[in-house]
Amino acid sequence: MKRILLPPALLLGLGALLALSQTTLPEGPGKELVLAKCQTCHDIGLVTRERLSRERWNAVLDEMMAQGLKLTQEERAIILDYLAVYLGTEPPPAPPPVATAPKTGAQVYANCQGCHGLQGEGNPPLFPPLKGHVEALLKAQGGREYLLLVLLYGVQGPMKVLGQEYNNVMPGFSWLSDEELALVLNHLAAWGAPEGFRPYTPEEVQAAKAKPLTPEEVLKLRQGLKLP
Repeated sequence: MKRILLPPALLLGLGALLALSQTTLPEGPGKELVLAKCQTCHDIGLVTRERLSRERWNAVLDEMMAQGLKLTQEERAIILDYLAVYLGTEPPPAPPPVATAPKTGAQVYANCQGCHGLQGEGNPPLFPPLKGHVEALLKAQGGREYLLLVLLYGVQGPMKVLGQEYNNVMPGFSWLSDEELALVLNHLAAWGAPEGFRPYTPEEVQAAKAKPLTPEEVLKLRQGLKLP
């Protein structure tokens, strides 16, 4: 095969193209090997600007190796596959979806901590505590439903929490997903759920959305609880 001898000035230019290509190569198996091995073959910086068939890429690899690029057969196969798939004449495959860790109740609680504190300690006399109060709510008859509804629809009006008077407005969080609401409710319950507590579920949250309440109606539910 005929060798291509490039003048120093052109080599410098191709080196710059290679540097550019290193930030633009699509993600895929073999990308890192392509970048690593192309450090010794400046031609790749130029040819990656075009879409070539597998046969043409194969010929390019032959030329690169003829000019001194050292590759094992396995490395050559990986590089050829990458070039043919991601810089070939056909559209490259869509990148695999990025796996994301599922949310936790603590993460959803970030919507609450601005008022109720990082650890549910509250901010008297504006915002009541949750830690210590949630336990009383969940132990009270009807308290489980109330905690769900107050999170969904908010509450407005005077109330006494752990001996402190409050008279403020809490907005509802019905814009959160059913899953997120169940997560944060169970996060709150972890601060004081009674024995035998049944964790909230997304289905339970969804069912509670069937009959919307006003914050004033939620307050009346609270006033009916037998809280200490």
